[in-house]
Amino acid sequence: MVDGAQGLDTMWAALVRLANEQFETASFRRLLKMKFTRERAQQYSIQMAHYVKNRRDCWGFVQGSAPLDVKRMIWEHEQDELIGRTSEGKSDHITLAVQEGEVFGLAAEAFESNDCLEGGTVCFSAWIRLAQSPWLEALAASAILEMRNSSELIKGGSLSQRIGESFARDLGVPLKRQINNAEHVIMDREHAHLLMQVARKYGVTEAAQRAVIRGATESLLIDRVYRGHLADMLEALP
Repeated sequence: MVDGAQGLDTMWAALVRLANEQFETASFRRLLKMKFTRERAQQYSIQMAHYVKNRRDCWGFVQGSAPLDVKRMIWEHEQDELIGRTSEGKSDHITLAVQEGEVFGLAAEAFESNDCLEGGTVCFSAWIRLAQSPWLEALAASAILEMRNSSELIKGGSLSQRIGESFARDLGVPLKRQINNAEHVIMDREHAHLLMQVARKYGVTEAAQRAVIRGATESLLIDRVYRGHLADMLEALP
């Protein structure tokens, strides 16, 4: 990589490539080949609610260590997740997860009474540790997961889109009724560009670009391990 705009273009291309390659890994292939029963969809929804809560924790750590202008950008991103777009009648994303669970026959209480996977807890701890890295590296670690969930950047569709299509195929629940998956298909197209917006100011040196790639690469490693644990859980269910 090199300093300046050329280096940023090279960095962005590398990030997009890494995000796309995630879908070719063994753990992602296992998860995306899964045939979803009602019980599998329920347990997947519960674990995704735990995942979303961890994302809020990680972004909070990133926001706390970032420069003031980046704090503002992160807060704009987190308003969608924590509060929702009230002017448009859209709920926060934890509420959306619970509401989507109702489509699969889950009561709201199920999201509180079912624990996080043990492997998930370990992965969440690893993401928290990564979120406490130097701020630009930590930002990249969280932002790459938004890129990985962008149907604009990912050939063949984002993770939320592909899981939503699996639910539609296996359970007859169209994506428009999967309000959490449907919302992420839309919102993560916007959120995926946050990292590049920041990098245009703070990522112009070769050292900064290496930090971005380092944070993104480690986060994707954790992501692969987590998806493998999800696949293990789902395969054990009827």
